[in-house]
Amino acid sequence: MDQYEISLRKLTRDPRIRRMKQYQQHTISNTFDHVCHVARMSRKIQKKLRLSLSEAELLRGAMLHDYYLYNFRENPIGPYAHGTSHAQIAAENADRDFHLTEKEKQIILSHMWPLNLTRIPRCREAWVVTAADKICAFQEMILHRHFDEDLHEDSDITAL
Repeated sequence: MDQYEISLRKLTRDPRIRRMKQYQQHTISNTFDHVCHVARMSRKIQKKLRLSLSEAELLRGAMLHDYYLYNFRENPIGPYAHGTSHAQIAAENADRDFHLTEKEKQIILSHMWPLNLTRIPRCREAWVVTAADKICAFQEMILHRHFDEDLHEDSDITAL
């Protein structure tokens, strides 16, 4: 097990992050499962493309990108407004609870690009998490693939 996987397992045990289990995400997952899926997919993309980047910030950005901590289906702002505003809320919550680096804030704030056109990813880590989030959302919403915490590292990112 490499350092990324060890750090991922440590984050998944944090009670603040585990709170995301209570919020439904997409069609078949909760927010906790979704962010774990994005963290694993981000790592696969990084390895596949052989990108040199900050793995610690990639992981924390992926795990906290949807740390908005509310049920968006019960929120009166509606799905479009949630889609364009939840990254800001997630960044504020994550910074309060985890003291983010500037790069981690950038990852979280830009993960909804291009829906939020003003938040363009500005670092490799942000581009990777943005791409991973789109792949995972597609798998969860369209293909109805449920995230399995025991996903194997050798599974192919192109096998949607």
